[in-house]
Amino acid sequence: MTNSKIIIVGLGPGNYGDLTATALKVLTENSTIYLRTAKHPTVPYLPAASRYVSFDEVYDRCATFAEVYDTIVSRLLELATQGLGDPVVYAVPGHPLVGEASVLKLLVRAKEAGITTEVVAGLSFIEAVSTALALDPLEQGLTILDATELVQRAEVHLPREKGFGLPVVRPLLISQLYNQRLAGSVKLALMESYPDEHPVTLLRGAGVSGEEGRLELPLYELDRHPEWTDHLTCVYLPPLPILEARGTFEQVQYIMARLRGPSGCPWDREQTHASLKRYLIEETYEVIDALEEEPEKLADELGDLLLQILFHAQLAAEESEFDISDVMESLSTKMIRRHPHIFATTQVSGSAEVLRNWEQIKQVEHAEKGKVRDSVLDGVPREMPALLQSQDLQRKAAGLGFEWRNFDEILDKLVEEVREVKETKNHQELVEEFGDVLAVLANAARWLKVDAEEALRFANNKFRHRFRAWEQIVKERHLDPHQMALPELELLWKEARQRVDEKISSPLSK
Repeated sequence: MTNSKIIIVGLGPGNYGDLTATALKVLTENSTIYLRTAKHPTVPYLPAASRYVSFDEVYDRCATFAEVYDTIVSRLLELATQGLGDPVVYAVPGHPLVGEASVLKLLVRAKEAGITTEVVAGLSFIEAVSTALALDPLEQGLTILDATELVQRAEVHLPREKGFGLPVVRPLLISQLYNQRLAGSVKLALMESYPDEHPVTLLRGAGVSGEEGRLELPLYELDRHPEWTDHLTCVYLPPLPILEARGTFEQVQYIMARLRGPSGCPWDREQTHASLKRYLIEETYEVIDALEEEPEKLADELGDLLLQILFHAQLAAEESEFDISDVMESLSTKMIRRHPHIFATTQVSGSAEVLRNWEQIKQVEHAEKGKVRDSVLDGVPREMPALLQSQDLQRKAAGLGFEWRNFDEILDKLVEEVREVKETKNHQELVEEFGDVLAVLANAARWLKVDAEEALRFANNKFRHRFRAWEQIVKERHLDPHQMALPELELLWKEARQRVDEKISSPLSK
């Protein structure tokens, strides 16, 4: 007879009296019980008639928890298919579906193998902790994390897939703080989001008579009490007040709403989408200036730019048009859809193909929205800086074959446009022809894969530094430039360049 059933039993938090009647019945009626660990307060009091086999030795010989759980699951599945007649009983601490990674793996693989499973519920540590803290987890919005999950990130620059950051404005419970080393890692992870002095509560043996303990301490001391950390230890953090939750999106949203609220700031309450346009432009340029001149100010300037986005989203929310979550949803949908080579199965040969795919996807998106463009140039905003707009217009046109065949043709066109500037008869013609010269130069830059806007900003930056040095020389020597000959002025300019040029970095060096 082939056995095809596994019964998973919850042993509760640690008191024998907390075992459910169903759990006791299963443990009594089956001759062999497999324990994830025998290091549980309930185990010595289990029915003596049964034989208990512990998987503790697996922990000793496996290098990682993932390997431990895979080994346990494989062994249980093997037992279930050996045809011994009785179901395989697997007993775990607490509730089988609360903080039990081996059970989750077992349920998945048993289903794949066609093996029936039954889960016998038990009290989890959550009930015992809630009692110890006099806490209603639902009313308080308690968040529960496993200690090992908290400290593990695939890459340090990637946010956790289960959440961008810790929910610091809600109470947090971290389970299975089983040794001092893990406590240290948990502390460091928490200190990224909480103040060092934030109060925490260590709870050991919650729900286990005679072993319950509670220690209040500041976060920075979390790993300084090794006698309090074992497999029955968890740590509780009360929520941060919203105005102390620095670095969270919830806080900046709250501040923005308060500023616009009935008793908010008079200036903020007066603003409209139209009145904020100039600030959006100004903050964008200040970000660019920080990138080029003062990178240490970049975080601050990006914050100012984000404020403008939040401001417009708050205005829209007040009119029931959209809110910041709609902005985020639109952004996420767009980024996933336009990167099928990352989030789907599309293959690309390089960045040039990425850009082509991007444009094609955008056209499909516009068509789906009923926004059929008469021209590829319709996607270039008229509000863009003129030089950047010129390069973008010509890039779009080149995509349809409207393009010079070689660089010499561009140079010939530049010579032609400069000659036409010389031949102008009035100011209006001069403006028009000079614009043509600039457009050809922008196209030449695009052909050479040079960002014309970036190049001109760099040139402006060079002039700014050189001219300030030139001014300093004039002041140091008490000179009057108006009384100096051109060759003398040029010598001063050369000296100024020597003073500052080695300090000016090019865009390619940033």
